[in-house]
Amino acid sequence: MTPEPRSSSEDQGSGVFFLEETMTREEVYKKQLTDLGIYDPAFDPEIKNLAILERRKTRAEKEWSATAPPGGKPSFLDPHYQIIVQLEDKILQHRNALGLTPTALRKLKGAYYETQRGEVLAGDAKPENVTVLDLVREKFAL
Repeated sequence: MTPEPRSSSEDQGSGVFFLEETMTREEVYKKQLTDLGIYDPAFDPEIKNLAILERRKTRAEKEWSATAPPGGKPSFLDPHYQIIVQLEDKILQHRNALGLTPTALRKLKGAYYETQRGEVLAGDAKPENVTVLDLVREKFAL
């Protein structure tokens, strides 16, 4: 379900924030990957899984907050909090797999690539615009 766009009078002057608020999580991730130059439709299932994990985390945070005593804060010993921590780890793993963290993006566009034989090619030996996705497409003739 796509959220309803807000009227322009509600825009607080941050165009990117406004744009992302009218998009689903999946659309935001596709746009981010496209902007980074690494989006491929093959990533759609991983994007969907990431969005599902983030929705579950949001629900777990709400349930954890509901366990707080009146006027107090929820306990970090509550089982809901452990679920939140586990979901955060899984979300980070999925974001790394998609190249949505600085470290993962450096790996995707890094200076060294391992070939099938395990050799390492120096950064000077590869064209600047080659990505891991390009190497995968070349290997599997996609």
